[in-house]
Amino acid sequence: MTRIAIVGGKLQGTEAAYLARKAGMESLLIDYYEKSPAIGLCDEFLCCDVTQDSKELIDALNRVDFILPANENTEVLDALVRLAEKHHYRLAFDKEAYGVSSSKLLSDRLMHENQIPSPRYFPDCKAPYIVKPSGFSGSEGVKRFNQTEALNRFLSSAATGENWIVQEFLEGPSYSIEVIGKPGSYQTYGVTEIHMDEVYDCKMVTAPCAITKNQEEGFRQIAVRLAELVKLKGIMDVEVIDDHGAFKVLEIDARIPSQTPTVVYHATGVNFVEELMELFCFDRMRVRTNRNNKFCSYEHLLIKDGRFTEHGEHIMSEAGPLTLRKGFFGADEVISDYIKEGQTWRGTFINWADTREELNLKRENMRLSLLGL
Repeated sequence: MTRIAIVGGKLQGTEAAYLARKAGMESLLIDYYEKSPAIGLCDEFLCCDVTQDSKELIDALNRVDFILPANENTEVLDALVRLAEKHHYRLAFDKEAYGVSSSKLLSDRLMHENQIPSPRYFPDCKAPYIVKPSGFSGSEGVKRFNQTEALNRFLSSAATGENWIVQEFLEGPSYSIEVIGKPGSYQTYGVTEIHMDEVYDCKMVTAPCAITKNQEEGFRQIAVRLAELVKLKGIMDVEVIDDHGAFKVLEIDARIPSQTPTVVYHATGVNFVEELMELFCFDRMRVRTNRNNKFCSYEHLLIKDGRFTEHGEHIMSEAGPLTLRKGFFGADEVISDYIKEGQTWRGTFINWADTREELNLKRENMRLSLLGL
């Protein structure tokens, strides 16, 4: 049986642990936080500081087939790279590609220099504006300004040394795609739709998407082109927004993403953790075709005082140890910190069906069940 070490137990770690279980792998979670959310989804847990080369850590890593970083801590990632080089571990991570994708300044420059469609920069655009810190991923630190004067006041008050990306704010649906491979051999997978909350955090992911064949093919070509530009060996997530029919790239992330892999798994049958095992353990890419053709939804809800509210994925990183339940409150699967009735709890609700209508009916019945109806 394949053994995987997952380093980091929050959002990405939860995703990796879930997919490792689906792949039939034994999983070892490593995190310095003793109540890491992903603990309940793994077979074994080691609480330690990866930046310290302890005997316990080395012994544990000697027993796995490959290591999957599931965090964005620079010190931890650098430590894993050093350990892999020293002990010849298989590390499913591309440090150079990640270095580009984790900086919005570097990744945006890459796109502009290579004519990859992306939002225009201030001051060569009109309000409203979206402002992002260069070194954060996802929605962290994102702000919107509807007037140029308010934007200028913010920028003038920003601390010296802070790097902010200021671009035009585009209205439209957002989509994501993953590309996996190595230079000369890349594959793209199912396209997912990203549904945002009011603070631009993803609250739900769905597939398949209502986009045209031409849009999908163009999106795949963009993803492969970006992978080629960063010389990716591993996995990279590409997010775009539909600007009146034209896809513009919002960001890239060369690391295991959260949320979208599970939706791709249930919609198409492709498991990204298996794909990474093939690449890093056997140095090969298999031609994958959809084994499923399902409609899938993946959404985050907070249940409190007999009511539920929709939230971005940040609520799951704040959760206690998570467990996976099947058929819970009418959902196909729920990843949650539920302990007992009457307490506040958080859950990621996963549903799939053969048709969109069947999926919507499942989600409606699930909501009624949460309300006790």
